[in-house]
Amino acid sequence: MQFKPKFIFSIILSTVFCNTVYADTLIDPIFSTDVVKTEQTKQSSNIVFKRDFSGAVSKFENLNIKISYEDFSRMINKNQKNDFYLLLLGDKTAELGFFDLSSLAFSKINDLDISNANVENTKKFYFPQKSINKSDLLILAELYSNITYNDQAKESVTELAQYPRLLRDYDYANYIMALGYYKLNDIDSAKKYISIATKENSSNINYKILESKIHTGTKKGKLSQKLLKDINSQKIYSNGLSKKIIAANEYIEYIMAKKPFEKDYHLGRYYFAEGDYVKSARVLLGAVGKNKKNNAKLYSMMSRCYYEQGDYSKATEYAKKCYKITKYNSDCLMALGDLEAKDGNYRNAMKYYRDAVSHKEIRKEVLEKMASTCTKMSNSKRANDLYKELIKEYQTSYIAYYKIGLSDSNNELDYIKKSVSINIMFNDGWIDLARIMIDKGNIELAKNYLSVANYLDDNNFRYYYYQSLLKKKEAEMNNLRNSNDELNKVANEIQYTNSGRP
Repeated sequence: MQFKPKFIFSIILSTVFCNTVYADTLIDPIFSTDVVKTEQTKQSSNIVFKRDFSGAVSKFENLNIKISYEDFSRMINKNQKNDFYLLLLGDKTAELGFFDLSSLAFSKINDLDISNANVENTKKFYFPQKSINKSDLLILAELYSNITYNDQAKESVTELAQYPRLLRDYDYANYIMALGYYKLNDIDSAKKYISIATKENSSNINYKILESKIHTGTKKGKLSQKLLKDINSQKIYSNGLSKKIIAANEYIEYIMAKKPFEKDYHLGRYYFAEGDYVKSARVLLGAVGKNKKNNAKLYSMMSRCYYEQGDYSKATEYAKKCYKITKYNSDCLMALGDLEAKDGNYRNAMKYYRDAVSHKEIRKEVLEKMASTCTKMSNSKRANDLYKELIKEYQTSYIAYYKIGLSDSNNELDYIKKSVSINIMFNDGWIDLARIMIDKGNIELAKNYLSVANYLDDNNFRYYYYQSLLKKKEAEMNNLRNSNDELNKVANEIQYTNSGRP
């Protein structure tokens, strides 16, 4: 294997600075940084899991429903000691409608501090009111796959109509029927069935999102706006599901928009929320000139798209174009702040962030970046004050919990677990959980946490740093154990001799 210089440097660091925390000095999760490229030499459990997980999803999408179900079931039982895998499996099977498998995966999780918020949020987002037996579940799953992935909405609603028992017994069956009619643009029929589903299960957020989409074309979308307000008020702490709600907001705004510019703008924001920055930039660029007085809004979002792609010259170009038109666009101000912070111009960055923080829609994100920038300016007190302010205002700021945890040795474990519970895909949180377990001498748990970090990013040099510390700690404990065994052996021999026996 050819090791990169950064990797070699991290190994050297592990020997020289054994107990140093590198959460701020080596990496900052708020801003993008370079990563180390490494090569995989063998199929780790992570590689096998990713392959099997992807295969099970692909089979579902291609209508191999029973095989997909059995694959997911096998994965749950095979990985029942890995809470992270179980969370991923529980979330995905709930999304696909395998609710019994989702419940099974969640029931096997051990660390409730990390899992509780995710499990509760997933159930609130997807689960039906009435439990569904396996045979009926497979029928509905096939219909859902046909509608969602195979453009077979017409065939699916026709088939489901022949199962009046399913529609009578299950709120989820009525959701499937409403989804099919919505895809067919039969709004009246869609309204009928989504009304039944939401009446039987008024807390299901996925149902409400579909209901909001269905009502976008009626009464100027007033009911959709009311439903969106209700959806946005739900206490969803899971970072992944929160993003789905943000994306749903933008998509519904896109559907309701009447003017070409507004449609393109919200479609671009929808793709941005989905993390598809290339498609977002393409849609936004295509809207430039359709309504010149609104070009600033397009430029600001294009700047953010290019920043996320790592094309900082284009990000700067479009941010400046927007700022030339207006100095009050929130997305533009945040983009300019990010660009200045990236270049180490922290005072300039703070100027833009302070101008942007009063905008409610991006306030949380801006506060997080302000706090991170204060840390880089060696103003840790101000940074901690901002993180505390974030936790008071927003219980979904995993960065705030993480950073406060790093500065509070007495409650570090609780805060970092809280951070990871909000965003289970937060790599640095898992690495620091591993660091804490290494310090405590809990080798097995440290291995589990580092395995998650490796799953999320096998190029992260902090992973390799703490992996080397883990091996060193494990060797020390083994040596100590062997020494104690030798001492006990000698003590037993002395005792045996002193007993006067030959």
